[in-house]
Amino acid sequence: MEKQMEMPQSGKRWCSWSRLFSVVLLVCMAFNFVPAVGQKSAKPMLYKVTYATKDHTETPYRAKTDEPIVGEVLKSQVYEVVAIEGDWAKIKHRGGEYYLYKKRLVKVDKPDVVASPWAKEWFSYNGAYIGTAGEWGEVADDWTKPLTRAEMAQLLVKDIMENIYGSWAVKFTLKGMVESTGLGFFTDTDDYYADRLAYWGIVPKGKFNPEGTLTYNEMISLILKLMAYDNHDKGGSPLSKADIAEFGIGGDKGPNAKCTKEQAKMLCDKAILWRHEQNRVTGAKNEKNTRYGGTIYIYDGIYTIKSMLGKKPNQPHLFVNAAGKVELSNSQKQQFKITFKKNALNMNRRTMSLFTIQTMDGKYLGTSGIPVNGSRLIAQKEEFLWWIENGPSEDYQYTSFIEDPDNYHQIVNVSGWKTTDGTPVITWFWRHGTGSDSNNCKFIFDKVGTAQFE
Repeated sequence: MEKQMEMPQSGKRWCSWSRLFSVVLLVCMAFNFVPAVGQKSAKPMLYKVTYATKDHTETPYRAKTDEPIVGEVLKSQVYEVVAIEGDWAKIKHRGGEYYLYKKRLVKVDKPDVVASPWAKEWFSYNGAYIGTAGEWGEVADDWTKPLTRAEMAQLLVKDIMENIYGSWAVKFTLKGMVESTGLGFFTDTDDYYADRLAYWGIVPKGKFNPEGTLTYNEMISLILKLMAYDNHDKGGSPLSKADIAEFGIGGDKGPNAKCTKEQAKMLCDKAILWRHEQNRVTGAKNEKNTRYGGTIYIYDGIYTIKSMLGKKPNQPHLFVNAAGKVELSNSQKQQFKITFKKNALNMNRRTMSLFTIQTMDGKYLGTSGIPVNGSRLIAQKEEFLWWIENGPSEDYQYTSFIEDPDNYHQIVNVSGWKTTDGTPVITWFWRHGTGSDSNNCKFIFDKVGTAQFE
């Protein structure tokens, strides 16, 4: 009988480990568990907000289920849910985790929108979940696909011009640059957005080719024309190719590259931010002393800040007490250093000018943690950004709202509408964000120190 060759010890060990792995794998399969070695990265749990909450603009969320409302999210948007806890869903939103009523949501198996990794970070200002292209199959809107000319027209008119002027002005008051006979400008489309572009002289009349595509460079040329039209009677600096190069748009920008939806959308966003900054800087340069008190174009400088409440001009000022908390004072006008940091878009695509407010010894006015109803403004070491938004002028005073840029409608206000010394200055979720009942949310910034524009 032929003698069998003895297996080396290393081979015996390999066989033992192989048999052991097979047994473990069978056990794992029996209990529906897959070892990490063989796992694919799990896709997030997604839900869509389908209902707005009664008496709210959108759907409110909370930092904890038993705490007051912090802000609102947009309905008809998909959000990543990290946990379901009873009647609540914990969602990811603008870098934080918050709770929504589960009954406001429906589970979905994929996002509505996908984009390239370079674009997702930019569009996160919406707060909703955007998937990565190629990971979800067919979705309702793939922003990596080439832009059609019809989509281009809608973006230029709606995302830029209606954002600047409002839909009524775009439709009725913006002047035409070419003669209109009242008939359509095109033989192959009766599209409102394309007609607006022709009326303003941005595209020639004739055939529009709505289903056609355009190159990245062609999209840039159209945006330059549109912003030149917007600026034709203002005399400011025009948007240039150099400005657009600084926008940092990703993707293929070669001579023959097709413009994608994500490139076009980002170009529109950045054009809006550029224009807002031009207006802010020009306004700060040209602002003169008038019969109105306060400042409407806030820029880097030294300011006192007082509440709209009280009797003009003797309204109480913001003051940091010995404990580092912000309150009202009727006798002391503390000075604060205001520094512009950046422009950004909120979830409704409104432009926000973001500032820091510092004491003269360098501490930042902010809150400890996420601002919620009743959060005290304090002087702290950590930088805190505020959206300072121009408000309506009343009693011949320019007023501003001071808002948390990350949590919609979380606004700085005076506690209890009081004007006495020591009244706390806090943040609060202001449900509607507008209205004549808002004087405790209005503040008057008076510039008292040197700034860039004097």
